[in-house]
Amino acid sequence: MNKAIDKLFVAIDYFTGILTGLMVLFVFLNVVLRTFFSSGLTWSEELARYLFVYVTYIGAISAMRANAHLGVDLLMSRVKPGMQMLLYIISQTLIAVMMCMLACGAWGMVMQNTRATTAALRIPYSVLYFSGVLTGVSIAILAVGNIIHALKNPDRISEIVVMQNSEDDDIAAEAMENAEDLSDEEYMKRLNEKGGN
Repeated sequence: MNKAIDKLFVAIDYFTGILTGLMVLFVFLNVVLRTFFSSGLTWSEELARYLFVYVTYIGAISAMRANAHLGVDLLMSRVKPGMQMLLYIISQTLIAVMMCMLACGAWGMVMQNTRATTAALRIPYSVLYFSGVLTGVSIAILAVGNIIHALKNPDRISEIVVMQNSEDDDIAAEAMENAEDLSDEEYMKRLNEKGGN
């Protein structure tokens, strides 16, 4: 089951990449047309805008799965495992509740806008608002899954609650570990030697 879910999220990441590529292509095409031919495609602006909305919302689902949303784990990393479990369950429950509210609100917008269409492409606005439903339901399910995973693996709670580090953070941490303690004078001397001064 986990392999199937992993494959699904890889496909979602590829799909998000394709949407991003299309968005960039349409914006670039419109810039070229406006700059060199003094005309543009109104539908490309509209489509790029709606692609951006879907990239953002679908990307939020992928980020939730990878535990890569912005967050501060300063408190979580300093408390005991029992408190980590409690705080993690509370935070994931709050996320699930907020996402259910998002999904309900977005569903109301979908129902209100079934007949209204966009100006250039005549796409129903309900298609645009459905991104909120998709994201709210998906992230709520992931949050509940995170709670179940934490409860099934209480011995790994310290690993589960840690926020995903970016590659830049890992590189900076490695550089700090390998850094020498240099005085300002020694640092300037080495800097001058490397610069050839």
